[in-house]
Amino acid sequence: MMKEGFIYVDKAAKIKLYNKRAKEIFRIDKSMGTGHPQGAIKKGDLVIIGDNCLGKDDGGLKPESLSKIGIFDKTIRPTDVLMAVGTFEDGSIKPVYRHYHQGEDFLPSVSLQTEILGFPVSVQIGSDSITISFGGESFVMSYINSIGHLVIIDRSTFKVKFYQTDGYTARSEDLLYVLNGKHYRAKGPTVDALDIINQDISSIHKEGAAIQELCNVARGGSSTYKDQFSEINGIPTLCSVFPVDIRGKRDGAVLKIEDISSLQKVIQQRNDALTYIEEMKELVHDKVLDEEGMTIIKGESPAMKNVKKLACKASRSNSTVLLLGESGTGKSHLAETIHGSSTKKDQPFIHVNCGAMPESLLESELFGYEKGSFTGANSEGKAGLFEKARGGTIFLDEIGDISLAAQVKLLGVLQNKTFFKLGGTTSITADVRIIAATNKNLEEEIKNERFREDLFYRLNVFPIWMPPLRERKEDICCLCDEILSQICEKLQCGEKFVSPGAQRLLIGYHWPGNVRELENTLERAANMADGRIITEHHLPERITSHQGKIRQTVWKSFQEYTEEAEKRAILETLAYYNNDKKRAMQALKMGKTNFYQKIKKYNL
Repeated sequence: MMKEGFIYVDKAAKIKLYNKRAKEIFRIDKSMGTGHPQGAIKKGDLVIIGDNCLGKDDGGLKPESLSKIGIFDKTIRPTDVLMAVGTFEDGSIKPVYRHYHQGEDFLPSVSLQTEILGFPVSVQIGSDSITISFGGESFVMSYINSIGHLVIIDRSTFKVKFYQTDGYTARSEDLLYVLNGKHYRAKGPTVDALDIINQDISSIHKEGAAIQELCNVARGGSSTYKDQFSEINGIPTLCSVFPVDIRGKRDGAVLKIEDISSLQKVIQQRNDALTYIEEMKELVHDKVLDEEGMTIIKGESPAMKNVKKLACKASRSNSTVLLLGESGTGKSHLAETIHGSSTKKDQPFIHVNCGAMPESLLESELFGYEKGSFTGANSEGKAGLFEKARGGTIFLDEIGDISLAAQVKLLGVLQNKTFFKLGGTTSITADVRIIAATNKNLEEEIKNERFREDLFYRLNVFPIWMPPLRERKEDICCLCDEILSQICEKLQCGEKFVSPGAQRLLIGYHWPGNVRELENTLERAANMADGRIITEHHLPERITSHQGKIRQTVWKSFQEYTEEAEKRAILETLAYYNNDKKRAMQALKMGKTNFYQKIKKYNL
């Protein structure tokens, strides 16, 4: 009637009492499945193995032990996940198998499907069970941490002569023991329950911390072993050991067991739920990007998703933003998007092209001037662009082109948040958010003494790198659709489309002018095309001739192209998720083993 398992051994470690609950915990209360007679494996028998951790809970199976079924693969390592089909000590049939090295994270479901001698065979390893199927019959083994599952088919009759079931350790039917030719017991509803009374405890339960303590106390040792976690026969339990003394002499010891495997499953479900919540957070985050106006930034490549994420954060902040990237990548468009998604969206957005403004006018244009401050000045004075942008955003485009003298004055604004008009004596508060952009490498400019280091650090508070178009070619098709739609509306020429052939040319081109060059190319093509379809003939020669040069080069093998694409995909996804391998693996929908093999293969 006890809810706990109860095992009593004498001082010789022989089992004297083993209650019903203990048998239920260790799955030895009755035989399971359709059944089979007792016997042993024979030469030529068909062997099917599913093992989620080679060497653990399978009797100590080693890679070299697989030679018994014709597998001589030195790349198979202990702890590998293994699925194999072969014949016992008979090389007439070539074995079929798959193995995966264990990685750092959870391994998704893997499977092996094959056909042997006309019979379908399947092995599937999931997160908590292994299923072996043969000829329409399936054998399932559940596990907590690890297990070695085995099915043997009689070669002469093609009937199942052995299958692994719960309690296999207590019956001494570990995978390796059976492969070593040892006799296995009969199974089935009509078979008597396993008789374990008077057997040595170590023959039923392999020695672990709790079993060792039980034997030690039974022989006369003292015990402090209470409510300790111990894994017995692969089942997580909470154990306590108590001495049994009769008339002052040690007669044996009792092991009380509570099954906590269900608790571990709850913990696993909790962890799965947390993983699911993280995935939902990503989806919600993407939806937030949509709702906060970031869909106006076109592109779904990992690099552009990262830009959108940073832009979304920048729009919620009042910090200075520095947009970096080559000319034509869309920095101005990004600056407007950040402002348009911010709390300042109803306030002014002032775009200043610093590179196009003469140095002599830059200071007066930015900060304004008082009347009569210099010859030719407006008699009423003038408000500067900083003053006009008050409460909103000022976008300083091509900031890397301004002179050192102008840099000093701009630094003063960033440091003090105030400025003076030319000829003025009253300081004006710079109540404005600054977004700056440049296509230059400012760190190189600092080394060459063309840009002030202190100004760079004031600007580089929230940097965002806009990738060149050649590094996100997967975005070209969606950019073409968006840009061409706007061009056709502007030209009022009706809807037009880019042909597949023209798309291939556009994707193959290197785009030194980036998105701006793509816009100009599409506008020219829209004007050139009389019908609705833009073909290769409507594209400029620099693009069509570039494709011709590609055709004249030596082609790589398909395998090399595939490997380059795999490497780029993994690198970009890792960069997007800040080197979080688990999230990158989930985003790429890759299995753990395959993911880590690729990382090792490409030396990432």
